[in-house]
Amino acid sequence: MKVMPGQGYTGSKIKLNESGRKNMELDDFKKKKEQTTVKPTTEDKEFEERMNLLICLFESDQKRQRRISIFWAAILLMLSFSYLSLKRLHAGLSDAGVLITITGFILGAAYVYFRYKPLDPLSYSLPVPEFLSKAKNKLAFLNLTDWFIIITLLMILGTGGGFILIESLLKYTDNLTLLIIIWIIFFISLCIFGFWAGKRNWKKNYGDLLEKIAEMKNSYSGNHDTIE
Repeated sequence: MKVMPGQGYTGSKIKLNESGRKNMELDDFKKKKEQTTVKPTTEDKEFEERMNLLICLFESDQKRQRRISIFWAAILLMLSFSYLSLKRLHAGLSDAGVLITITGFILGAAYVYFRYKPLDPLSYSLPVPEFLSKAKNKLAFLNLTDWFIIITLLMILGTGGGFILIESLLKYTDNLTLLIIIWIIFFISLCIFGFWAGKRNWKKNYGDLLEKIAEMKNSYSGNHDTIE
């Protein structure tokens, strides 16, 4: 093949143009990458500080809650042992009531102990929305599972306590129906009062922290909606 004059020069020029174009494309890519890289803003730093403070408050609250749960679990176990020691003094319906009540105390102690176990350490490394959801569920007053367990435990304790009380009062009256009605009204009233007092105490201890968790969750969602 015959090479025309200037052909070699033209080929070199084309190669130089292609190389220059690639360098320009690479520079453009770097500039775009620098522009798309999100630098921490003042709002991000403030959010991180608030999040760290919230985690500290939550951990401190979990430790306090754990101490309280262990205390009440121990109280329930002590009650079960005291009832067991008095079992030999009861017979018939009262004896069955003592056994049922002891079962209720032991199950209640197990529920209180496991219900208020702190979050596992891995939960603190979860993404922010997942951690906040877990923290909120952990601090919630009562969920559906709690209601089911507590109602079951109250029915067990109510039945056992009713057997003991009715057996004791049958010595003074033969009106069994009246005794059952009195016990049901008294026990339901006691449960309602316990629920009211527990709800009030829960709001006092955990209401502020739950509000902060909800605000933090909304703040995080708002920030990311804005970025998107």
